[in-house]
Amino acid sequence: MKSIKVIVPSTSANVGPGFDVFAIALKQPFDIVEVEVKEEPGIEIEVSGHSVPTEPRKNTGGYVAIRMLESFRIKEGVRIKLQKNIPPAMGIGSSAASAGGVAYCIDKLFDLKLPTNDLIQYASYGEIISAGDPHADNVAAVIQGGFSIVVSREPLHVARLETPENMGIVIATPNIEKGSTKLSREAVPRELPIINLRENVGHASLLAIGMALKNLEYIKLGMNDVVVEPARVRYGIFREFSKLKKLGQELNAGISGSGAGPSILGIIEKERREELAKGMKGIFENAGYHCDLYITEAGEGVREV
Repeated sequence: MKSIKVIVPSTSANVGPGFDVFAIALKQPFDIVEVEVKEEPGIEIEVSGHSVPTEPRKNTGGYVAIRMLESFRIKEGVRIKLQKNIPPAMGIGSSAASAGGVAYCIDKLFDLKLPTNDLIQYASYGEIISAGDPHADNVAAVIQGGFSIVVSREPLHVARLETPENMGIVIATPNIEKGSTKLSREAVPRELPIINLRENVGHASLLAIGMALKNLEYIKLGMNDVVVEPARVRYGIFREFSKLKKLGQELNAGISGSGAGPSILGIIEKERREELAKGMKGIFENAGYHCDLYITEAGEGVREV
């Protein structure tokens, strides 16, 4: 039977003030997803690497498969193999990688030829399982690569920008139990003062313009959020955040929470990534947290092996 194997990137979403809007595809780490058509109906899931559920309705990729097979009245079943190199519940898009990788594979295997927006829409259904909400920022970056902007949800409209060539990325992932993504989303304020809205719109505009103009200084200046990040700091999701922001000021780097946390995103010139990584790791370790580092850059979207 037919099968397809793909490399699927990790992603850093909620960049700066871009909650549920901005996301970057990362070169490392990445998952390997393989989907095989089987004659008998139903969905089987095999997992290696980091542990995630294998029951289809509890797995983001499995749930996407269910929705797509039902929507297009596909009688065959699929066998999904997930090599999970992206740690789950760490804010770097592990759930989105499974969802986006499976959506891409099913589209190709059954020759659906879905437009990009539709493919992202189906992939976003997987986030209902992990986050309780079909947010599209991570899966948009998985499908498209580069820097994604979710312009609207209903109807879904997503834009893509290339990132500056000299943009280096550091992801610091401390060993902090922050709870589920659903709980992290519950920390987000439902109402906010107009002054905070004004400040976030200004920073988001500068960040997006920086991407469009390939201006790294604009990007770094735009990575400031006065709404979601402060709330998640109060909930203990982003630890040592004031020290990390101070480090960013000292090194002229942009610092932001990554996704639902607890990972932290740092943006700096490629040749200075090691300097930033050392500083971020030192802050976490001085506070008693082990910290894994990904010294990387923006990457491509899902692609066949």
